[in-house]
Parts: sequence; C-alpha cells; structure tokens
Amino acid sequence: MEEDNRNRYKVKLDSKSTQEVTHTYNITWTIPRFEELLNTIVSGLCTPGYTVVNVQDTPFQLKVGISVMNTQMAVEIDYLIDTSSFVRLSMDVKCGCGSFSKAFSNEQTVQGNEWKRGAVLNDPKQLLSRCSISETLKLYFCFTVSQVVHNVPAPAPRLSEDFGTLLNDASFSDVTMKSAEGIEFRAHKSVLAARSKVLRAHFEHNTKESITNVVETSWESEVLRDVLTFIYTDKAPRVDDAPDKLLAAADYYQLDRLKSLCEEALHKRLSVENAVYTLQLAELHSSNSLMQSTLAFIKNGRTELVTKTEGWTSIQSVGILKRMYEFITAGETINFEKDVLAAALTKIN
Repeated sequence: MEEDNRNRYKVKLDSKSTQEVTHTYNITWTIPRFEELLNTIVSGLCTPGYTVVNVQDTPFQLKVGISVMNTQMAVEIDYLIDTSSFVRLSMDVKCGCGSFSKAFSNEQTVQGNEWKRGAVLNDPKQLLSRCSISETLKLYFCFTVSQVVHNVPAPAPRLSEDFGTLLNDASFSDVTMKSAEGIEFRAHKSVLAARSKVLRAHFEHNTKESITNVVETSWESEVLRDVLTFIYTDKAPRVDDAPDKLLAAADYYQLDRLKSLCEEALHKRLSVENAVYTLQLAELHSSNSLMQSTLAFIKNGRTELVTKTEGWTSIQSVGILKRMYEFITAGETINFEKDVLAAALTKIN
C-alpha cells in the first residue's frame, strides 16, 4: 500500500472504502525538505520537470510538476484515473506541523487515462516562507469516485449560450464597461465579480466604479468585447485574431484560462521573426509555459537565425538575454523526465 523510493518521498494509501457504487480513497504524499528541494531545482531546472507515481491498490496516478521562469516557480499537482468516472477531489497541502496549510476542491467527470489538474501552488517559496527549510510538505488527497452512468442523452448544455445572450441583452444590466475608444458594453456586476477578482474589487469598495457604475478601461473595443465574451461564456472564439493584446487583458483581469488560450494561440504562430517578441510578452505577463515553449523553439536549430532578426536588435531586457543564454547553453542538468523530486533529493543528499 505504500511506495517509498530510496530518495525518501513517500506515497501512501491511508484508507479506502466502498458504499454502493461509490469508492473513496485517502492518500498522503509526503515530500521531505521541500523548500531545500525547491532551491535545488531552481538552480538547475531548464525545462518543466515532473514526478509521476502510481498509488498501489487504487486506480490513480499522481503527478507533481514544477515549472520555473527566472526565479518564479509554480508547483502543479495533477491526477489520472484509469477509467472514465465522476471524481470529487478534496485536497489539503500542509507544511511541517501546520505552519502553512491550503485547501483545494473540485468535482468533474473525467476521461480515463487523461491528466486532470488538482491544484496549483503559485510562488510556493513565498507561500512556504513560514516553514523551516528542512520541513516536510504533505499532500492529502481524498478521492470519491462514482461510475459514469450512460442514460438517455440529455439535451445539449446551453449555459454558455444563454449567458452569451445575457451579455447582449441590456434589460437587467447594472454596470457599463467602456473601451479606450469610448464604446460602451452593458454588463452585470454579479457576473463580472464572480469571474474576475480584479473586477470584484472595483465593486466591493467605495470606488469611482461602484458609485458611477461605469468601468473605464484602456482596452480597445475588440479586446474588451472578447474579454467580456469569455467572462460570460468561458469561450474565446476570436483568440487567434490578436492573442498578444488579449493576453495582456487576461493577465490584468486574472483570467487564467483565457490566458492559457492566448498562450496556446501565440505558440501556434511562433516564427523566427516573432520569437523575441513572444519572449518579451511571456516575461511581461509571467507566462511560464509560453516562455519555455518559445525558448525550446529557438533552441531547436533557430538560435543563429533569431539573432539576425529586427526583434533581436531591439531587446532591452537583460533578463530575457540571460534566460536565453542559460537555456540554450545548458549542459549537464537534472534528468527531470525521469523523476524531478527524486533527482533533486539525490542532489541534496
């Protein structure tokens, strides 16, 4: 029931139970000397790394992925189940004796053998600042699994379409979003606040926006329209039109999924000519995945060509030059494809 590799991280099935067609699994993943491990990884990591473990006597695999841009790090915690199921996950992340604790939860129908996101720790070193450098990080998972029942097909979901209609119906709107050109879009405070912490802050306090019910923005009308479309429908049908401008707005309003869609669109249009511009966007908006994919694109036989572009001659960021140099000239590094946690712990030991 327990996996314990020689580098001392442990994955343990604490308990499992079954009630009718529902199965519950309680799992603990213990990672020792976690902050010291992060310090080791940040000094040698050139590409995103991860560790995958099979949890014995369960249908689950767990994965901890670590990505770095400059010295900014994110820890991504994912899971995979071997058959399509409805999965409810409750998860606690704790450091040491409880000096740091954070809870996550989600529920969804998942496809078998496809990785699903459980949680993300952004800037974990700052979050763990209250912990001793030698303290242990513990990830507590509680999975409740039910079989997917295939009954008579239900009508196609219309929530996204209905909310899109709501955006175009000013009947019950209570706030105006105004573009840089002065174009006005009628909207609903409750919807905006539920989708964006930044917009919620506009309405929670005694601000100009909460008094006048007008939010003036610096975004072009097309960009603002696309942001609102995403807020109401969770879709970005025009993301390929101007993903760089939309990325800036998504980053500003903290719309993480829209930001990911923009990063994907920018990656698809990568070329020798725009590679440096894309790196600058990634640095400006803290887009770790876009930074890594662009650096990999440049390193793959295009370095000399990129240095001859107009974009290269206009670079003003020392950070980008340093990052490119470190990535392209990287020699011996930890083999993260095998096991990022074990490799880092081996280096520490």
